[in-house]
Amino acid sequence: MKIKENKIIFIGGIIVLSLIITGYIWNYQSTQKHTQLVTESLTDFYMEELINRRVSIISDTLKQNFQYMENALDSITKEDLSSTTSLRNYLGKIRRLYGIEKFSFVDQDCLVYSAHSTSTGKTRYPFLAVELSKPIVTTVTDYGGEKHLFIALSVSRIEFQGKKITACFAQVNIAQMLHSMTVRADNMESYFNVYLKNGESLTNVPFGGIESGRNILSVIYENDTTKKSYNKISEDFMNERKGSIHVPYKRDNAHLYYAPVEETGWILSILVYDNVISSQIKSNNQKIEFINHLQSLITIISVIILFVVFIIILRKNSALKIEQEKHIAEEIKKAYDKLNKETQGMQIIHSIIHSGPWTIEFNSKGEIEKCIWSQPFRQMLGYTSKEEFPDILESWSKLLHPDDTERVMNAFWSAVNDYTGNTIYDVEYRLMTKNAGYKWYHAAGNLIRNSDGSPVTYVGLFIDIDEKKNLKTLSETDQMTGLLNRVSGEKRVSEAMQEGCGGLFILLDIDHFKSINDTYGHGVGDKVIINVAQTLKSTFRENDVVFRLGGDEFAAYAKYLRTEKNAKRVIKRFIDSLKEISIPELNGNPINASIGAIILNRGETDDFERCYKLVDDGVYESKKIDGRSAVTFARK
Repeated sequence: MKIKENKIIFIGGIIVLSLIITGYIWNYQSTQKHTQLVTESLTDFYMEELINRRVSIISDTLKQNFQYMENALDSITKEDLSSTTSLRNYLGKIRRLYGIEKFSFVDQDCLVYSAHSTSTGKTRYPFLAVELSKPIVTTVTDYGGEKHLFIALSVSRIEFQGKKITACFAQVNIAQMLHSMTVRADNMESYFNVYLKNGESLTNVPFGGIESGRNILSVIYENDTTKKSYNKISEDFMNERKGSIHVPYKRDNAHLYYAPVEETGWILSILVYDNVISSQIKSNNQKIEFINHLQSLITIISVIILFVVFIIILRKNSALKIEQEKHIAEEIKKAYDKLNKETQGMQIIHSIIHSGPWTIEFNSKGEIEKCIWSQPFRQMLGYTSKEEFPDILESWSKLLHPDDTERVMNAFWSAVNDYTGNTIYDVEYRLMTKNAGYKWYHAAGNLIRNSDGSPVTYVGLFIDIDEKKNLKTLSETDQMTGLLNRVSGEKRVSEAMQEGCGGLFILLDIDHFKSINDTYGHGVGDKVIINVAQTLKSTFRENDVVFRLGGDEFAAYAKYLRTEKNAKRVIKRFIDSLKEISIPELNGNPINASIGAIILNRGETDDFERCYKLVDDGVYESKKIDGRSAVTFARK
């Protein structure tokens, strides 16, 4: 009977051990597959974020330099234009103040005035050969083959030595800007460069193993035997689309990511020979895999030990049996403790880069079966435990800002329910934190699906973008009045006109503002500007575009306001409000403004520059009318 019991125990132990080993092999293969999918998804997400941020840097740098030039035009005085020396001193001061590499004026005879010299401009600066109707961004190649980036604006109402100043331009060091974007880590490097749609390089900076200044499309054409990568990137460049390809050039595992730079016709490209982000993700995943394998191996060994010990225990007394079981329990606890430490290390990495991963698993019906919020994400919202922030979808969805909830939830479920896999979940929204109110986050995720397209696992990442959002708002705002500044205001009005929204567009400047400054001082002048700005803002609706052009000039655009009768009523309300402004230093003198206006038809697209000129002419006509706060409507 004893022999039979031992035989049954032995066979049972062999069966259990076989099942554990089979489960280990299956778990290993499954982990490898899902790890690869998650790594590829997160790598593409990180690289897209990286290139989008760099595109924003270039766009913001160009816009900032244009704003510097606008500031320079607004601040120039008659004293600065009194002589060549005064003008050169002023240009030099502007160049140093804003860190511009070169800043110059151009007169009607195409003479170029810089901080150091006066020269003829058409030969050296070809872009001056045509009249500037709008701000331009262009490159100039010098005699040595070096490329230089210039931005230029048209100028009006400025004269120097009896000649009109027609334009100004500045040089931007794009090579230095791209050099500052290069990412290096552990002998791995990513390279940035800017190309035209035909593949021509805008700079002579090195681009990885590709020769400086070479046409990127030519390089890929020469090295791509199938022409598959070449055809894709050529089409994407020509149509200004973002994308990525494998680069068949010199080194293995190299990828080229590219995206268009807004309103320039440029393509920013990033070449990655050994993806830094991918390497970091793989490295951390490998650590977790190692711990999982170690745990499984310990489990197998533990089962073997248990099996052997159990045979021995049958022949030993109960005291020895208890001692052996205690030893095994301690070994298992150590393995779990080690796994927890590695998991905490991964969470620390996400905390450092201000991101938090999340995972949602679905059943065969496409319903949420399990939701896992990472600890780094909880901490980003101010929560410390699962008790405060449980692993359920509602923990997140109930914190969405009311204005964002419908949009975000539609995007979430649209991606889940699109079995074709074409819908991408990539949104920005506000979440209510525990202690800091609403903050902005960027969330993106990819779905791992079954062969029929049904969802299996939703893997995503949260990134804190609150500081970036606040900086963007600050960059769009006029600091004195709190209104939109000229760049952001003109952009929004131009977009509305291109969409054919129609409406009322007005320009105005304050009457006798120079006299106010001269008589009462600039402090009182600032009060006048601030009060006029607030009056203009309160007159128009919240969704209307109200912005300061500079100095004492303002503009406003009211969508869908279609009739001149209604427009006159709005303008009259503004003029009446001007009369109610009370500034003690003015001794009861009223504040007036000359106004130009135009009514745009809904459904018809309009050009901002053309409308601006018509309304600006209306302002000057209003100044000729007896009395102040006159209004002149322009006709298209």
